[in-house]
Order: sequence, then C-alpha cells, then structure tokens
Amino acid sequence: MKKYKKYPVLEVNVDNVKNNAKTLCSFCAERGINVAGVIKFSDGDMEIVKAYHEGGCSEIASSRTVSLKKIKQKMPEVTTLLVRIPMHSEVTDVVKYCDISLNSEESTLRKLNAAAKKQGVNHGVILMYDVAERREGIVDLDKVCELALMVENDMENLTLKGIGTSFACVSGILPNVDNLTLLAEGARKIEGLIGRKLDIVSGGSSIDMTLLAKGIELPEGINHIRVGGFIANPRTMREIRGVTLDGMCENTFTLTAEIVEIQDKPSPVGSSGKNWAGQEIKVEDKGVRRRAILAIGSQDISSAATLHPLDEGIEFIGNSSDHTLFDITDSPKDWKVGDVMTFTVYYMNLLYSFATEHVNIKYIHN
Repeated sequence: MKKYKKYPVLEVNVDNVKNNAKTLCSFCAERGINVAGVIKFSDGDMEIVKAYHEGGCSEIASSRTVSLKKIKQKMPEVTTLLVRIPMHSEVTDVVKYCDISLNSEESTLRKLNAAAKKQGVNHGVILMYDVAERREGIVDLDKVCELALMVENDMENLTLKGIGTSFACVSGILPNVDNLTLLAEGARKIEGLIGRKLDIVSGGSSIDMTLLAKGIELPEGINHIRVGGFIANPRTMREIRGVTLDGMCENTFTLTAEIVEIQDKPSPVGSSGKNWAGQEIKVEDKGVRRRAILAIGSQDISSAATLHPLDEGIEFIGNSSDHTLFDITDSPKDWKVGDVMTFTVYYMNLLYSFATEHVNIKYIHN
C-alpha cells in the first residue's frame, strides 16, 4: 500500500476492473448475451468508464444523465444507456447525451419524442415490463404492447430498441426461469405485433449471474443484461449471493483511512438507546478495550460495518457520520495515532466514496 499525503483514499485497480469486464463479457458472449456496463457507483468516473468500455461492454450505463453527458462529451463513440426512468425536466439532456433510455410512462415518451424532434435526432427506448420486482415497469403485458405499438408507429423520433425488466433491487425478488420466460414471451409478442426483431431483451442486472454462473441458461431470446456491481466488486456478489466466476479479480478497490485517536476505554455506561441514525443499539460490557477512531464515516462510505480490514485482530464497533471505531485489543500490531488502516469494501461503500469530495481517488495499474 502506497503512502499518501491525504486520507481517506480509495485505491482503484483499473487493470483488475478491466479484466473483470473482459471476463464477464466473454462469458456472456458465449451465451449470446451483451453486457451493458453500469458505472453509476462511480459517479461517472472516466477511468472506470474506459475499463468497462475496453473490457467489451456493449453500452455504458448510468442512472444519472449528468454522468452520461460527461461520458458522451469525452468519449462520443460510446453508446450510453440511462437506466433510471427519465424525469420530464431532463428530457432535453436525455435525448442529447443518452443513446437509449429505459421507459414505462407514455407521457415521458411523448416528451422524449418532442425533444428528439426539436434536436433533429433519434432516441432509442427500452420499455420496462415488470414481471416480478414491482420497481419500474408496466405489469400488464397488453399495456406494454400498446405502448410498443405507439412508439413504433406514432413517435417518429423514437426507436423501440427492446424491452427489459429488473430484479432484486427493492423487493429482493430473484430471477428464475419462470419469471424470465414471461419477459421472453413478452418480447416475442411485441415482435409479432411490430413485424421485426427487437435488438435488446434485457433480463436484469448482476443478479442474473445467480443463474448463469450455475450453468442455468436464460430463456431463449434474452440477449442483454445490465451489470455494474459484479464487474466492479465481485466480492460482494460472492459473499451476499454466493456467486463466483473463474477469472474474476476481487482485489479491485481498497479503502485506507487514518487513525486519529487510540484509547483504552471501558464499555459505554448507561442505558442503551438509539444512535445518531435512529438505530437501536445494545451495549455489551466487554470491560476495558483498546479502541481506535478513524477519520471516516457515513458521509464518506455509508455504513462502515461492511469494511473488511486487511489486518488481523480488528473488530468493527460502530460509526457515526464522520467517525468509525474499531476494537484493536486483539491486533498483533502496535497501532499509533497517524497510522492508517486498509479495508476491502462493499458496493455501497463505493457508491458513497465516489460521490463525495472527501475521499481521494487514486488509480493503480498492475
């Protein structure tokens, strides 16, 4: 680990991220599936964008139009995909900087069509068919078909690129052959109505790897998934979902923070209650323990409970908005104030780290 002048630091191993994109895209290509690389966790970081693009992702996707604007301005050759339903207030920028967007509302599609017509461009749309998750999308297939015909025949500045669905984001519903078959059947019905093949039938996100990595093929016709977390941070998928793929590198990101206090202290005294975030805390009397405070907190990384220290004998105690506490009593290392601790991270930690100006991003290559 390099020494830096300012902490906290998130180190990004760009080569390993690119390797993961290549590995996953190759694995999916063998199964007739394209991968949209979702970079929303990185807040549009261009090094991440390049790694995903060079790794073979068919589109670069984000939920923020401002991120896709930056990408389109710096890498116009990249096909950009907006993976959050567009706001009415942003349709001008959506058709200018996003090649394709996910949609479920007729009113939004009409505004996109008008904005595209005004700019003299054509905008691609994927209609979202909600087969299980109950996040974005239309539940009734007949209504999806009605909207598809409307886009195909009445909105001359929009192109119906395909349909898609999502899983495991809000309700935790996982993809399976049955619910994915609903999507595939929906695509075939729309193709029959419009008289042509759809370019994209998007079966979900990284969560589809819970099937693919086990050798379970997606139903015929599904040719696209939207993946961010499994490329960037396969460790999260392994630990939460039990999914691994040969050739993927887990050492893509490490977070390092500086110790600002080390004190021997007894357990907290008084009755247990709720902490600063409204969480109920139960205090256990462990006697006097050596506690280290790091200058990092939820404002920087969300919950520090998902940080995994690279050093042994360190136990997470808790964190507030700008302090994180670890029990270092059992650590064989003689820690001093001013030392730094290094951790592997979860997806949520990345989401916050890239979005704040308080974490320094450093890029390394193998």
